Amino acid sequence: QHRTLSTENTTRMWFSQKQIRTEALERLVRNNRNRVEKELASIILSVMEKFDLESLDLCPIDALHVLNKTRVRTDLTQLRRLLKKEWGLTNQPNSNGYQKMVMWSDGDIHLVDAKGRYFTVEKDFLTNNFDEINRT
Repeated sequence: QHRTLSTENTTRMWFSQKQIRTEALERLVRNNRNRVEKELASIILSVMEKFDLESLDLCPIDALHVLNKTRVRTDLTQLRRLLKKEWGLTNQPNSNGYQKMVMWSDGDIHLVDAKGRYFTVEKDFLTNNFDEINRT
């Protein structure tokens, strides 16, 4: 009862989130992502490497069409939530021209001119947040 404590009780919990957050915990959180997010990040990164891009413009419907060609099934609402909430991206306020990715039935990916309210995904974001993609 009379012992002095080495940490100060600042919140309801004994340790703040800043004190608990370690590099190992960050790695665990990054590797515990859902399958749709991992597959989308992998596809986007492979398109960036194929066409030597630092960023890729992407509409949620484009991502849905590409993911439906793979074994991953999802819906448009989940993709919008993923891009806005999970990845913290904002889409263009107006409909602008961009290069959309299209996956053909043979699995080959091409960039095609299109118009829409797209999100811009940076290569640095993917390489920093998806460790499992960097290792493969």
